[in-house]
Amino acid sequence: MTRSARGTLQAPGRNIAAKAGLNRGILAAGWGRLVERLEHKAPGRVVKINPAYTSQRCSACGIVDAKARESQAAFRCRSCGYAANADVNAARNIRDTAAGHAVAARGRSGLPGRTNREPHPDPLSV
Repeated sequence: MTRSARGTLQAPGRNIAAKAGLNRGILAAGWGRLVERLEHKAPGRVVKINPAYTSQRCSACGIVDAKARESQAAFRCRSCGYAANADVNAARNIRDTAAGHAVAARGRSGLPGRTNREPHPDPLSV
């Protein structure tokens, strides 16, 4: 995401100043720090997913094909014909990968069944 927009001598880049500002914003956001804080506040419940090929894998049949991305926004599987927004397809792949790791607040499987609330300490016992 923070690749340079300068280009080459033969093909110089466009909107270099805007891209430089975007790069500074992305790098200053501190995504690693966000993950650390989430893990501190919800120990054992933060699942890190490897994002490799999530935008190229078909969420219907599982085939990985780099040419399935017709454009930045369009995904069409050449194997089964599934078509969707590319971001929606990638989100489904991430959801399906994380589904095996989902755990509810009290340690049970988080997928089917009742939803438990976080256990809170008794304020009167302090």
